[in-house]
This record gives sequence, C-alpha cells and structure tokens, in this order.
Amino acid sequence: MIEIPFDPDADALLFECAVEFQTIRNALVALDTGASTVMLSQEILESVGYDLDTIAERESFGDASCEHTAPKVMLTALSLDKARLEHVEALCYTLPAYLGIDGVIGLNFLRRFKKVSLNFDDGILILEPR
Repeated sequence: MIEIPFDPDADALLFECAVEFQTIRNALVALDTGASTVMLSQEILESVGYDLDTIAERESFGDASCEHTAPKVMLTALSLDKARLEHVEALCYTLPAYLGIDGVIGLNFLRRFKKVSLNFDDGILILEPR
C-alpha cells in the first residue's frame, strides 16, 4: 500500500508528481476524479521532450464552459510519490494560471490501482497496487 500525504484543509488535493518522457520533470497536480484523463500543461510536456507541433492524435473533452480538443501523448511514466505507472496517456492542456498547478491526475491513472481512498482525518491518499 502506498500512502501519500496531502493537506486536508486545502481547497484542492495537490500532489507533486514526476513526469517522464525523454527527461524527467516534477509537476504540481491536482487530484481530479471528474477528469477522465491526466492533463498536463504545454510547458511541462515540452520540458520532458515532446514536440507538440508533431502530435497528430487529439482527444476532445468538455468542462463546465465548453468543449476542447487537445493533443494526446503517451508518457513513459508518471509517478505520484512511490506510485509509478508506465505508459500513461495524457492530454496537453494548460489550465488557467490563477490555479497555480501544472495539470490534473485523472481517472486513467487512478483506475490502474486496486483501491484508492482518501483519509481526510490524517491527510493521506492511499493507493493499493493491483
């Protein structure tokens, strides 16, 4: 079982993660169970080696305001603390700067664990590997 601390009093569940492609870069992400796919900013994806102008595959997604289309990439790996998953799809979408985050962890990451739970009393995200 992997236990990752978070601030239970914060407005969002924020975590540092490691994004891997040609290089590795840390990113600040929010856990978002309403997002079907991991989303990372253009800056983060370009910094690990993606040339986004050459990415042909795109995926549509909607938010509260409208429909978006974003480039889709395959990360070599994505790690949340000791929870490292290889071959994770991510969409390139830069969230508004006022949020102060580099992206979100979506369900395509979380579903790869047997069990995901949040302990708000102790401020711990618990991920149970399959």
